[in-house]
Amino acid sequence: MNKKITAMPIREQLYEAVKESILRNAFIPGSLLQIDRLAEEYGVSATPVREALVRLESDGLVTLIPNKGAQVTEITEKDIREIWEMRRLLEPYAARSSAPAISEEDISGLERLILNLREDPSNTELYIKTDIMLHEMLYFHCPNSYLRETLRKVHEVSYRIRYFAESRKTMHDTVIHEVIREHLDILDILRSRDPDRIVVAVSSHLLNGERRALSALPKSKS
Repeated sequence: MNKKITAMPIREQLYEAVKESILRNAFIPGSLLQIDRLAEEYGVSATPVREALVRLESDGLVTLIPNKGAQVTEITEKDIREIWEMRRLLEPYAARSSAPAISEEDISGLERLILNLREDPSNTELYIKTDIMLHEMLYFHCPNSYLRETLRKVHEVSYRIRYFAESRKTMHDTVIHEVIREHLDILDILRSRDPDRIVVAVSSHLLNGERRALSALPKSKS
C-alpha cells in the first residue's frame, strides 16, 4: 500500500502518520521501526523519519536504537493497571453527571452505528469510532471542565492500550462481541436516567476492559 505523504509540512505529517500507526497497533509493541524502510514506505528522506522517531520517543511510544531506528515500546501490566485505575475513578462519576444532558437523538444515533457493527464486526474503523463516541458521550456533558479535560487526556494516553486486546488475533472476535454487548447495555441504561445503574454499568464495562487488556499480555510480561 502506498502511504506516500504529499501534504506539507512533511515532518508533522510523518510524525502524525507513524504515531497513528502505533496507537492503532498497526506497529505492534516490540516491533522495530527501521529508518530506511519508513522513509521508503512514506516517500520521504531519512531526516524527517529520524526527527519523527525522536519526537515519538519523547511521547514514550518508542525507544531509539542507534544506527537502526526505534522499537515500539511494550505495553506492560503496570501501564494497563494505572490507566484503568484512572478511568475507573473518573469515568463512572463523569457519566453520572453527564447522563441527564445526553439526548435521545445522540443515544439512538450511536445505537444504530453499534448495531451496524454487530452485523459487520470486522469493521475496525467503525469499532474504534463507536468506542470513542460512547466514551466521549459519557463525559462530554459533565459540568466540571477540569474533569472533562482530564478524561480527554487519559483517553489520549490510553488509546493504543484500549485496543490492545482487539489487536490479538486469538482474542479479536470474542472481544468485539463482548464490547458491543456492553456498549448496547450502557446505552439502554442511559435511557433510564438512573444514576446508580449508570455508574454500575460503566464501572463493570471498565473492569471488563482492564481484564481483556491484561489477558492480551504475553504471559512472560504479565
